[in-house]
Amino acid sequence: MSNGRPSRRRFLLGSAAAVSAVATRPAFGAPFSQQLTIAVVVPLTGPQSAAGLQIVNGVRQAVDEVNRMTGALDRGFAMRSFDDQNSNVGAVMGAQFAASDPTAIATVGHLSGAVTMTALPQYANARMPLIVPASSADLITGRGYRNVFRLPTKDSVEGQLFARYVLPKVRPTRAVALTTDADYGPDVARGFVGEASLEKVSTTTIAVKADNPNLGDAAKRVQSFAPDYIFLAGNVQTLGPIVPLLRTFGFKGGFGAPQGFYTRATLQYSSEMSGAFISTSMPPLDRVTSAFQYVGDLGARYGEITPLIAFGFAAAQVPIAAARRTGSSDRLSMIRALTTGGSFDTIVGSFSFSFSGDPIDPNLYFYTLANGDFKYGGASHPSSIL
Repeated sequence: MSNGRPSRRRFLLGSAAAVSAVATRPAFGAPFSQQLTIAVVVPLTGPQSAAGLQIVNGVRQAVDEVNRMTGALDRGFAMRSFDDQNSNVGAVMGAQFAASDPTAIATVGHLSGAVTMTALPQYANARMPLIVPASSADLITGRGYRNVFRLPTKDSVEGQLFARYVLPKVRPTRAVALTTDADYGPDVARGFVGEASLEKVSTTTIAVKADNPNLGDAAKRVQSFAPDYIFLAGNVQTLGPIVPLLRTFGFKGGFGAPQGFYTRATLQYSSEMSGAFISTSMPPLDRVTSAFQYVGDLGARYGEITPLIAFGFAAAQVPIAAARRTGSSDRLSMIRALTTGGSFDTIVGSFSFSFSGDPIDPNLYFYTLANGDFKYGGASHPSSIL
């Protein structure tokens, strides 16, 4: 999901042509009576293009799956993708292009929190439902827009659920929430510290600069608090290198981290972080029996099923299910269906949305670092999909 500043802030888009050039409309093999389009606005060029393409692949697969099961003369679905280059200008222009398609009933996007928030007014003005598959930034659903629906568990709730699940297991007496000044991390740390105080754990927050962090100074500040547990509230690219440094400084306690560490890059620290809990919104798909067919088809087409592919797939499943269940064929009726239409089953779980647009029953899945890999440990609370 959100991986800190490197995936939330990129260079500006040069021209409108760069957005529209990658717009695609899949051809239909059957004479559907009506075409409903799902727009996807993500980076398809630039440094974050690989991540954006994963979301597109997930949406494309969901659309293809439903169309294969749709008979002639029934309602079919299409996908159009727009390149925002993970930039503010690109996001605004991409939102405008998506809204200009009269068949578009929802948009899936964007990749990063800051870029998503920049585009929110455009979607609100167009009365376009926005399904957020990647960013967990609190502000996305904290600004009062009623057309936004997010799938990942938001940052502050992740911190709370992490502390609620992990602290009774590791039983620390003094804990540090180490974070950065980027847009990903501080809210996770805040949620963790708030919940830890309820668990009677003495806790403090220590922040480092996301750009050119002084990890040596941070390690000294952490050690001065004498913790026996450290929560790395950020992404592995920024905070990972402090792990071996803290061990060198003599720290012998345990580590834990949120979804910014649920990545292969964390495995380089598997010896120093052995046994650490890592939380994420991504369930263990190999245990989700209801998704076996989807998982098999996705794997056959794209290989490894990353969280972005899975959540792109799920983000498309939500408006497709709403349209088929309620007959929604325009944006306003889609917003009403998503707000009051009950639960929507997806490959990564069942979602119903609160007034703010966040999941009513957010969940986290926990993995431990063991033998150089991630091992599934459990969920923050029982899940209907497992």
